[in-house]
Amino acid sequence: MDYFDEDANCDLSKSEFVYRTLRDAILNGTYAPGTTLYIRELSTQLGVSRTPVKEAISRLAFEDYIEMLPNRCAVVSKISATEVIELLELRESLERSTAYYAALRHTEADIMEMQQMEDYHKTLPAKEIQRVADCDRRFHLAVAKAAYNRQMYQTLEKVFSKLNRVSLAISQARLPDSLVQHANILNAIRAGNAEAARRYMSEHDQDILTSVKLFQYQNIHLFRS
Repeated sequence: MDYFDEDANCDLSKSEFVYRTLRDAILNGTYAPGTTLYIRELSTQLGVSRTPVKEAISRLAFEDYIEMLPNRCAVVSKISATEVIELLELRESLERSTAYYAALRHTEADIMEMQQMEDYHKTLPAKEIQRVADCDRRFHLAVAKAAYNRQMYQTLEKVFSKLNRVSLAISQARLPDSLVQHANILNAIRAGNAEAARRYMSEHDQDILTSVKLFQYQNIHLFRS
């Protein structure tokens, strides 16, 4: 069945389409912070009525991707520097534990999944930023999955989602370091060395934090406090 076949779900489906299109454009930098979004213009570009565009913009505003100004104008939000640092600190705290427990609880299938992610990561050209960032995220979630703690896994999923805008921005420059660090993490998990897995993951996440702080310094215009 085509995505838009059911009349009853037509507006909802189109709203989701618009939401994902706009969110992806914000994440990949097509719509940089400060960009004004016009409902009539987006409606024409995307071939939908204004209603799903308004619904998508409201959802993006709720998620802090877009700011609604008093004149009903929609502007792409700057990234919250404070929230990013807090999320990265939370990520490191959680991933120290997921790596530790993955080393103790993993199955052969878990190791195979992590290895496949690592092997695929190595084949990606650095310029394919979206695929590089997505593969990086999938490796980390595979580690979290192998910890067999649903609460930690679900929390990390939300953390990664909120960090999308900066993760995409730093993924290209970080690719060589990430490949080495991921290999160290995977080898420690495979060997069942929980302390080493925790240490390597912590060092990896702290290195990411350093990269993000550098990116913030170099692109201060994209951020708010």
